[in-house]
Amino acid sequence: MNKLVVIIESFILAVFFGLLPVVICFVTAGLANVIFLEEKGITYWALAGLVVGLFIDIIFVKSWVKKAYQINSRIMVALYVFYSIGVFGLCMGIPVLNFVLCMAAGAYTARRIYHNKAGPAEFEPAVRKVSVFAAAVMAMICFLMALWAGIGGMIGYRFETPFLSFTFTIPVFFIIVLTGGALLVLLQYYLTRISAKATFKLSTLNSVR
Repeated sequence: MNKLVVIIESFILAVFFGLLPVVICFVTAGLANVIFLEEKGITYWALAGLVVGLFIDIIFVKSWVKKAYQINSRIMVALYVFYSIGVFGLCMGIPVLNFVLCMAAGAYTARRIYHNKAGPAEFEPAVRKVSVFAAAVMAMICFLMALWAGIGGMIGYRFETPFLSFTFTIPVFFIIVLTGGALLVLLQYYLTRISAKATFKLSTLNSVR
């Protein structure tokens, strides 16, 4: 059982760290082609960027996974924000995958505490800190959603269903944004806490066995 957990954990960490150079190199190569070559041969440039990213993974991912729980917290914060914005854009402004990320952050925090052999006294402050951080990132995402909706002409839009119809006036728009945003932020906070506590409990149970 412990061996299976290690394999699954290593795979998830490898995907998490490995996607970063692939995405950065792929996007950078594509942008460089657009800027300097006006999209001539963009497919080849993008593929070249993809290959470079995979090459970086081959060299470094194994060591990144091995040192996953000793990596500087600021680096992990930056990676979390990077992925949060990325999946927000990928889901077209609907923060579904952001909830997956916050649960992953909670699980990572619990495993980091477990691997570094910290006790219950360190656990609660760390979980509170990561939960507040995840909620703050969701608040930023909600702001981006509101900005996106405002720029996209949501204000003045007529919403109609067989059961409900109304116009997105400025007051209605802000009520929906504030209410919905508050619910999303609270959900993000508690999902992170639940994930961290469940992961820590399972980790300690496995170690006892």
